[in-house]
Amino acid sequence: MKHLIIGTAGHVDHGKTALVKALTGIDCDTHKEEKSRGITINLGFSQLELPGGETAGIVDVPGHKDFIKTMVAGAYGIDLVMLVISADSGIMPQTREHMRIIEMLGIRKAVVALTKTDLVDEETLELARLEVLEFLEGTVFENAPVTGVSVITGAGLEGLREALADELEAIRPRDDSGNFRLYIDRLFNVRGIGYVVTGTALSGKLQAGQEVFLLPGSRKKIKVKGLQRHGAEVDRIHAGDRAALNLSGLKAGEFTRGMLLSGEPLRETQMVDASIRVFEKWTAGTWTEVLFYSGTFECLARMHLLDKDRVGPEGSALVQLHLQSPAILLRRDKFILRNSANDLTVGGGTVLDNRPLHHRKRTAGLLEELRLLERSVLEKGGLSGLMAVELKKINRPVTENELAEFMTRPAKDIAEESQKGLPEEVRIYAGREGKLLIHKSPDGRYRKIIVHALEAWHKKYPVFPQGMDTGELAGKMGFAGGTSGRQYTEALLEQLHSEGRVRKEGNTWALKEHRPVIDQKTQDDLQWLEQEIRSCGLEMSALKDLEIIARERNIHGEALKMMLVYLAREGKIHFRGKEILHAPVIEESRKRLLKALLGRPRGINEKEFRELVGGTKRSVQLLLNLFLEEGIVRKETFYVYVTEKGREQAGD
Repeated sequence: MKHLIIGTAGHVDHGKTALVKALTGIDCDTHKEEKSRGITINLGFSQLELPGGETAGIVDVPGHKDFIKTMVAGAYGIDLVMLVISADSGIMPQTREHMRIIEMLGIRKAVVALTKTDLVDEETLELARLEVLEFLEGTVFENAPVTGVSVITGAGLEGLREALADELEAIRPRDDSGNFRLYIDRLFNVRGIGYVVTGTALSGKLQAGQEVFLLPGSRKKIKVKGLQRHGAEVDRIHAGDRAALNLSGLKAGEFTRGMLLSGEPLRETQMVDASIRVFEKWTAGTWTEVLFYSGTFECLARMHLLDKDRVGPEGSALVQLHLQSPAILLRRDKFILRNSANDLTVGGGTVLDNRPLHHRKRTAGLLEELRLLERSVLEKGGLSGLMAVELKKINRPVTENELAEFMTRPAKDIAEESQKGLPEEVRIYAGREGKLLIHKSPDGRYRKIIVHALEAWHKKYPVFPQGMDTGELAGKMGFAGGTSGRQYTEALLEQLHSEGRVRKEGNTWALKEHRPVIDQKTQDDLQWLEQEIRSCGLEMSALKDLEIIARERNIHGEALKMMLVYLAREGKIHFRGKEILHAPVIEESRKRLLKALLGRPRGINEKEFRELVGGTKRSVQLLLNLFLEEGIVRKETFYVYVTEKGREQAGD
């Protein structure tokens, strides 16, 4: 089943409402029938029976401002326009304005009804037809059928029905796989039923019993108790349906015009990047105030031109719109612009980015990105370009699922697009849990961070062949938490390794060209330092004491720490914080403890251990902690026992 909406357009008094009544039998100007039919939609709405038993909704437009607030209500809501032109008046200013708006809303199908044919002769009717054909020439509607009708005599009504049916038949069914969105154009309270809202489903589908969010606002969940489509109770509505929804949990005070119902809690915005086209008789400067209309939402906005200083009649521009009120807008949403006095429709456009960065400066790089964005949004198959733009904004690595969430797109679409191939601006890394995507700009920055961090490390510790481990480098890039950043760091290091930029040294990473530098003085200083630590035995060397005597050899702060780290990495000492012990001393203590424990099933306490090795209370506590970390002993209350690992190490 197709879910289609016909919208009327045309100059005031050209007979739009009378024609709808003649076609459907429903008078869209009366309130009486609406009240008698409960929650059915009648005001400005009716339905047309089509061949085959299907119906199409009709949204009637009673006046110019209502056209803005009703027909613009959901650019995706209308599939076909029935342009009504009186045969005795012909093309009027409002006819032209309506047509510009229709085109701007992205509507591509039309049928022209030449009304009031009973008031003109054949020659005048033919002249009117030729005027219409000339008017449509060069537009997307130049091949639209033109049918003369009279609601007084009934002449031409059947031909108009057939023309509408033929055009609707050529329209492809909507894709309703996305998130459900419906702009609310009316809210009323029905006795015994509760609050009911009406609108046109812009996207997705909705089932009775589901919960929706009223946006923008508190993101409160509201349950859908019942649904009607074209006045009939249904279990489900789809994109393109004109519907009424009976809601549970909604209060009248929570609703203001411009809000919508959504299946997901979409983020609100007060700034969008957009592509606009200006109509005749208007010129805009770098910053211009306009009235912004999208769906039933309207507010004042300041328009910042990004690619030029002025845009004149019939011109186009890339802009950033700063909205006075929060809105729910998505990429590809259409909008209409009126002047701030609200007496002239000046243009319209398409949302390119609903969460842009604030463009304070108009740079060449920004314009290049915006033009790529415009092509990606306005052309079919532009998802890969949109992904590149979004990744540039995110400015860090993300999984495909994370990117889908940022873009409000199904995860499968993102996965399929990255499988096909992405623009060269996008880098793809293989993470442990799937693909990681990042824009080339932050990727290049992170590469520099790694290289600079390793350069600084090698400069600080020139004696080490080793470098920094993965966790340390992840921290340098700001990825202290989260799995995506850590996985990206791992993948990036592997990539740098394959490119010959870094090498693996044990559990660390070092620059490929780095070679440890140990001159004769450093060799002598290292031997002296090791001897000093060895001479202290289990008394433990205090770092502050070492610093004092090291200064006598012209060894200062950082150089001393570098030498201590070197000796520790070489396995000659234990150095952690302020803990310093000679490795052979630790080994001797380990052997003594294990030998003693093998002969004492009851274990030994800390005092006995101290007497056994002859150390201080502090050094014995350090040794005990080390041996517990190694897993060769275990501790219960005050006693220490040998483990199986300890027995194996002792050769028992």
